[in-house]
Amino acid sequence: MNALRRMRRWLQRSLLRRLWVWTAVLVVGFGAATAAMSFLVGYGEANDYQDVELQQIAALAHRWGSLPPTMLAPRGTQANGAGAASVVGEPRGRARAPGIAQFPADLPDGLQTVRIGATAWRVLVTRRATGRIAVAQRADVRTEAAVDSAQRTLYPLLGLIPVLALLLGSVVRRALRPVRRLAEDVDARGEHRLDALPVADVPFEIRPFLASMNRLIARLAATRERERRFVADAAHELRTPIAALVLQVDNLEHTELSLQARERLAQLRQGLGRTRAVVEQLLDLARVQSGPSRSMHAVRVPAVLRQLGADMCALAEQRHIELHVSTAESLVVSGDPMQIYTLMRNALDNAIRYTPPGGHVTLSARAEFSPQARVLVDIDDTGPGIPEALIARAFEPFERLGQSSSSSGSGLGLAIMREIADNLGAELTLRNTPGAGLRVRIILPLAAPVPTAGP
Repeated sequence: MNALRRMRRWLQRSLLRRLWVWTAVLVVGFGAATAAMSFLVGYGEANDYQDVELQQIAALAHRWGSLPPTMLAPRGTQANGAGAASVVGEPRGRARAPGIAQFPADLPDGLQTVRIGATAWRVLVTRRATGRIAVAQRADVRTEAAVDSAQRTLYPLLGLIPVLALLLGSVVRRALRPVRRLAEDVDARGEHRLDALPVADVPFEIRPFLASMNRLIARLAATRERERRFVADAAHELRTPIAALVLQVDNLEHTELSLQARERLAQLRQGLGRTRAVVEQLLDLARVQSGPSRSMHAVRVPAVLRQLGADMCALAEQRHIELHVSTAESLVVSGDPMQIYTLMRNALDNAIRYTPPGGHVTLSARAEFSPQARVLVDIDDTGPGIPEALIARAFEPFERLGQSSSSSGSGLGLAIMREIADNLGAELTLRNTPGAGLRVRIILPLAAPVPTAGP
């Protein structure tokens, strides 16, 4: 029972297995039945053929004109003990030869099986103008010849049954190839690709299933678009009141306030600054979640890194961080320039904000040609890094990674970076460096090297 249960579970895990096993069972069953029928038909035809041989021998004996002395006589008949077909009788005036069997003289005309002692004989008795003769053959010899003839027709069929079962497995696998190709196409899709699955080149049997899948994908796309619009609209609506609050706080700077009021006003300004940053990041997240940009250009990585160094230099100096930028001059990638800049800027901004004063941040890029041509952009810092247990959740929205609530981060920077990397077809990894610090690596496909201008 356990073996049967395991076999049933093994079949239930795969449609291909079920199709192949049941098809093989049917093939073997029908093949065995066909083989049995072929054996019976071949056995009968071999016996019929041997009866025809007896008839031909009898006809030849009658055509001799005068019967030999071994013809059937009133005193009985004789037969060859060796089992070969023989014209039998008793020679007059002579004794019977050894190994010769005696047949009754009253055998009726025609084909019949006669048992003499322990031996069965197949006998044909015919009567013509020349006289009455009997042609006999041992039944066991006939049976052996018939079985051998029937087996010769059986062996090719039995050999073809397992070959046919194996070929059916190959045919079933080939027939399911469109399903495997469709599964590979679905696996290769990114999370932003929610267009309908193709149904033109798939079998009719699975088109209803694909139609249901396409309706589900359409509902998921609509839900995702509603969520994205809600976040974008909410963030957009918050920009105006926050801007108004910031303006009012700026106006309060020109009024006479106590020292305690000014301290609280500074705290309010910091809180509004963090809120405005969160709103801007929500708008960025909603924007990149709309999918890959259609604006694809050749982007010089060194130019982007130099621009980043210039833009982030003030923040680095404010936090007393030493910023280094190094890159080769011939690195070019293809993509949306704004998204590439935003991706690297967010990574560099995080590195600067989470590195303690007195530390340093390095922004570098280099080419790698194995296993494929690509550009590796590394942002290394000397900050606290990320606990290994939290790296898997680092790219989730609003994930603070164990930072205190007083931290200036909102938990959206890495989520935005992941969305942009997906749009660009880039890879994004985080790894703690030995000692202290974090390395953010952005891997982009290398478009083409652009030669540097001469001096």
